[in-house]
This record gives sequence, C-alpha cells and structure tokens, in this order.
Amino acid sequence: MDTNMKTFSFSTARKIIFGLGAVKQLSEELQNLGAKNIAIITDTVIGQSEILDKVVTQLREGGFKYTVWDKAETEPSVAGGEAAIEFTRKGNFDGVIGVGGGSVLDNAKVSALSITNAGTLSDWLKKTFQNPPAPLVLMPTTAGTGSEVSNAVAFSTPQGKAVLFSSLMYPSLALVDPEFTMTTPATVTANAGVDTFCNGMEAFVSLNATPITDAFALQTMQLVADNLREAYACGDNIEARKNMSLAALLGGLAFGTAGTVLGHACAYAYSYPATSIHLPHGYAVAITTPYTMEYNAIANQTKYATIAKILGEPVEEMSLRDAAFQSALSFKKLLYDLDIPASIRTTGVTKDMISTIAQNVFQSPAHVARNPRKVTEKGMVRLFENAYEGKLDCEQ
Repeated sequence: MDTNMKTFSFSTARKIIFGLGAVKQLSEELQNLGAKNIAIITDTVIGQSEILDKVVTQLREGGFKYTVWDKAETEPSVAGGEAAIEFTRKGNFDGVIGVGGGSVLDNAKVSALSITNAGTLSDWLKKTFQNPPAPLVLMPTTAGTGSEVSNAVAFSTPQGKAVLFSSLMYPSLALVDPEFTMTTPATVTANAGVDTFCNGMEAFVSLNATPITDAFALQTMQLVADNLREAYACGDNIEARKNMSLAALLGGLAFGTAGTVLGHACAYAYSYPATSIHLPHGYAVAITTPYTMEYNAIANQTKYATIAKILGEPVEEMSLRDAAFQSALSFKKLLYDLDIPASIRTTGVTKDMISTIAQNVFQSPAHVARNPRKVTEKGMVRLFENAYEGKLDCEQ
C-alpha cells in the first residue's frame, strides 16, 4: 500500500444519463425532481432547431409549463449571464433546462442559482452564493466543455475571464444524448473536440490530479484521439459522434476535480477581452496548446510520454525525454488535420503584444498554481514568441 498517497475526494452531477435517444427520459426525470414550471435556456441556433423540438415535445407530453429564453451568447459575458438571471426570476420558474454548448450551459447554471439565491452574478463572483441551484438539467449539443458535469462557469469581463467555482453548482442531472451533436458544423466539432482533449490532458497533468481523475482523463484523451478526426471529416458518423460526446462527459468529470492548467490560462491571456481578439474558446486553447505542452514536458516526462502514445506516437522507440516532447509535435499534427492553425499570428496578435500577453497569464492564478511546472514571466514570453512564429523549440 502506498502510504504517501494524498487524500482526495470526487464530486459531480447527482445523476448522469448517457446514450442515443436519452432525451426520451427527460419528462420522467423532471417529475422525479419535482419541477413543474421550467425555464429553457438556449441560443438562437438551437432555439430554431429540431433539437429543441425534441425537448419541448417531452415537456408537453409530461404536462409541464415552460418558457424558452434563446439569447445566450456564443462567448458568454457577465452582462449576458445577468440577462439570463433576470429572465428566470421574472418567470417564477422552479426548474431550469440548459440545451446547447458550454456557454449556454453556463447561463443555465446561474439561472438555476438565481431561483434559490439572492444577488447577481457580479455579486457571486465577489462572494459566492450559499444555496444549491433549483432543479437543473443540462443537455449538451456539442462534444466539448463537459460543462454538464462540472462545478464551474466562466464569463468574460472587461478585465478578462471570470470563473466561478462551487461544490454547490453541480447539476441535478446531466442528460447527454449524442444525437444532439449530429448537426454540429465541422469547425465547431473541431474546436469543441480539441477543447475536450485539452480538458482531459490538463486534468491529467494537473497538480490536483488523483487516481480517479487520471482514469477519466486517460479515457477522454484516447476517445478523442480515436474519434475526433472521423467526427470532423464525416459529421454523420454516429459512432464517432457518440464517442466524442462520451469523451466530453469524461473530460468534465476529470477537470471538474483536477482543474485545467496553463493551456487555459494562455488562451485567456491572448484572446478576448485581453487583446480585443474574439475567438471561440476551444479554438483559442488549441492554438497555444503545443507550446504549453512543450513548456510543461520536462516537469512530468512520464505523463507527457503517455500523452504522446495516446496520440499515436511510437514512444517505445524513444527516450523518456524525447517521448515527452513528442507529445507537443503530435498535437500539432492533430491541429493540422483539423485545419486549426498553430500560430497566434493568424488570430491578429502582433509581436508588440507578447510582453503584455505573457503578463496576462498570471491573471489566471488558479490555473497557474495547478500547473505541473512553475510558471515564469520569462518562460511565458518565450512560449508566446514560439506560438507567434508557429515553431516549437524541439522542431527548430
């Protein structure tokens, strides 16, 4: 027995239902939760889709009252979150369903909190709420953030990303129906899928990782490595879509406890609002990830060598060091296949921004604290110089 193993705990959504056609269980589950008047939080695209029709059909057949709010933003702001809260409180709802991508689900979380807590989102970011949310069902339509099982929300402010964590914020039910992802456009599939991989990978190398989160993280990365290219190339591949939905779910289970690390801090550092460059979250994370992997590789060579193996590299033929650095090179191959650039120059970043961007990394102190390698300003300047040129040190 390893007497040096640290004590750890694990929490997630109170219940998870996963599978093709899982939406058909919605009515019964809402009855079990005791909710009768439901706020449906979504965006304009899902609000006009067959996906929402399937959800609404379940509510009608179950005799539930409901009202749809379809104004969730693609990249949620605090103001957008406050708008969702205002809608929910005015409707006297006793339950919330979120149907959409990670941004929608974050809006649904704060909407459910507003039923049981006083105050605003801005208040909670300063001093957290005290009560768990009203009955909350989260139904993802992308295979990306894993927000359906996480205890966090992220909103943009003029100063940067504001992230709210709480053990009280887990949903009542994560209802994951992979059929909801079948119409996801290829670019969104790529961005969300890479984010899924990074959620698993960063949880795997996090200083807060545990044997439980490692198990979820490893399966997350393997599922993405085996299925993302197929889901991107052939959107009607139901098996690939199902496996990517499962990967997103497992990734949420991993990072919900272990957290994400430098990759997410770097994405926040160079994308809106830090530089007024507006990028989808997964896309922003993807571009700088090869460089964060290279930066971190020497801090945990064994785990990074494992990541390289998952990505298909013949690490048995390499030294441990070379295998660890190969993970970053292999990730660049994945970006190439998904038509995602590996240079921040393509996003509008200019060389004169690099010093400021490097400093911005430290505006994500929790991510920096969990990172396997000590983060320094000098190291971040070098990282972003490489990300600007699109070249890793290990390939120059």
